[in-house]
Amino acid sequence: MLKIDDQLLAIDDALDDVISAFLELETVKTYKAAAKAVSADEDLQKEIKIFQQLKEDYDRQQSFSKYRPEVGQLRKGILRQKRQLDLNEKMIAMRRAEVDLQAVLAEMSQKIAAAISPDIFVDTGLPLAPRKPPHEMGRGKNIKEG
Repeated sequence: MLKIDDQLLAIDDALDDVISAFLELETVKTYKAAAKAVSADEDLQKEIKIFQQLKEDYDRQQSFSKYRPEVGQLRKGILRQKRQLDLNEKMIAMRRAEVDLQAVLAEMSQKIAAAISPDIFVDTGLPLAPRKPPHEMGRGKNIKEG
């Protein structure tokens, strides 16, 4: 049972302060502006919908690709549409802002984990960040025993 006391309320207040400070970071503002620009661009939204529709069609027909050559053409259409989206300046700006924001979140997560214990490993998901192999499976080899 959770015990509500002054320490828990202090933690809650500290979290509110961290969240407020985080939302004021230039990185967060840049990401929000980039995401808003992508959302506001009607042509880009149409291109995204076309891509999503192509992807859904391909996913439904993928299992038949061995028997239906037009599924391969559909896949090529998806790749062309994806490339067109990837080359859009607004999408590029948003993806860069996402990576920058992810780096900030990773750094925050690592600092919070280190404050609790230096043994806590945080998988940041960043491409060049260190990785830890998953726990071995089997009785007594991981936290969750099978």
